[in-house]
Amino acid sequence: MEDNKNYDLWQGGAWEQPSHPVCNPLRLPALEPQKRKRPRLAVKERGFPRWPFALLGCLALIAVLAWGVDKLLPSISIMTSPPSHSTPSQSYEVLTEPTIPRSPVGSGVTVDLLPPALPPGQEEPLTTTQIYEQNVPSMVSIYTTSPHSTGSGTGIILTQDGYLLTNAHVISGAHQVRVALHNNQVLEARLVGFDAEEDIAVLKVDADQLTPAKFGDSAALRCGDPVAALGDSLGYRSSITEGIVSALDREVKVDNSTMVLIQTSAPINFGNSGGALINQYGQVVGITTIKIVTKDGSAESLGFAIPSARVKYVADKLIAGDVVRQGSFGFTVATLPVDGGGLELLYIEPRSDCFAKGIQTGDILIRADGQDITCSQDLVRMKLTRGAGDTVELELLRNGKPYTVTVALIDTQILNKTEVAP
Repeated sequence: MEDNKNYDLWQGGAWEQPSHPVCNPLRLPALEPQKRKRPRLAVKERGFPRWPFALLGCLALIAVLAWGVDKLLPSISIMTSPPSHSTPSQSYEVLTEPTIPRSPVGSGVTVDLLPPALPPGQEEPLTTTQIYEQNVPSMVSIYTTSPHSTGSGTGIILTQDGYLLTNAHVISGAHQVRVALHNNQVLEARLVGFDAEEDIAVLKVDADQLTPAKFGDSAALRCGDPVAALGDSLGYRSSITEGIVSALDREVKVDNSTMVLIQTSAPINFGNSGGALINQYGQVVGITTIKIVTKDGSAESLGFAIPSARVKYVADKLIAGDVVRQGSFGFTVATLPVDGGGLELLYIEPRSDCFAKGIQTGDILIRADGQDITCSQDLVRMKLTRGAGDTVELELLRNGKPYTVTVALIDTQILNKTEVAP
């Protein structure tokens, strides 16, 4: 949640001057638009002579050239928070659970992922207009307040009786969360679940006969597929933009945690956080969350969304009242497959179940849960639907002889802990 006071979105603000490298991205904040400020008077209208400014400009240009042309090259970073929440030395945005009333867990509600399919009677992929008309009733505007700030973002209706999905950073630290439906009805929201590392939150409002979104399976996406982003861009409600799937399974470091995201060229902006990334069948396949910008503003169409496969896993856990723990297989594989297929295991984590079950370096992984393993991205995608403690059946070769073993994923927090000698 960000402070929305005294920012000029028309002329740009300090949050548009990122100071973080691409390897250390931050989440896309949600902001409401502010009124355009009156432009300052030109120098000549103030009666000042121009030559001192021209001289200073020349001196500045010489100084920059002396510093080196290489310093002019742009470095990429993620849009940062506004200046009241971000300084050049600040690296991470701390997400805290909102202090709003809780809603009971264990309702049995789950996120259902549908296979790619056109609506009845539709023979061609949906147009952007059709995607908008089908999904806009399922989008909500989220407004948050705390003692010293306000914020806004987007949410997606999950059920007719008021379960909603959004980004955790949209409601982080809020003391009050209000939801505006498509018909402008405003409701108080309660918290069902919140996960900062996954950047997913589930809310509940007292309502009925809402229009839930249809969720598609992100595993069916291909690079180049058309998609549209729908949300409250810059506070302008229900804005839609279109693009393509630029890349799949992007591993992005966000707030000291690695997220596996969909990269899209569909433009997203402040306020899109928590909104929908929608495929050509009108199905929500992701929740928009972050965006990359350059210091000189040259980067365009570098947005990211949480895949629906991961959204389902996390949301189902939160609604059930379970703790979400990211899992790791506990081994490292080679980048390229071996002759005949499969990936060679280069390292086995001693604290993992793989190590305990006798898996060794040099073994060849050929299948996991019956799926052929041809590259490391197959394993990355498989982890989207799993967490620590979940099991997977591995088929391997050792000295050309096949064997099968079932292992449990290890908690990544255990792997991240550094053992210190007494």
